[in-house]
Amino acid sequence: MKMEGARLLPVIQWDGREFLVDVEARQFRDVNDGNDVIGMHSPRGRAMVRQMEDADWRIFAADASGQTDSAV
Repeated sequence: MKMEGARLLPVIQWDGREFLVDVEARQFRDVNDGNDVIGMHSPRGRAMVRQMEDADWRIFAADASGQTDSAV
């Protein structure tokens, strides 16, 4: 899928949920609830960053039109 202006964001699993890793905004966002945001510098966010060191990452792409795609 070709996406003009797409952003590729890694996805990690935490506590049975998937979170987008938005380094630019320094936050994790729940894939299914974009209002559920965890700051990377919060205690929970720092624990998630430590877990990412040993985790397999998936990639999630989103463009300005709202189309999405994911890959492993």
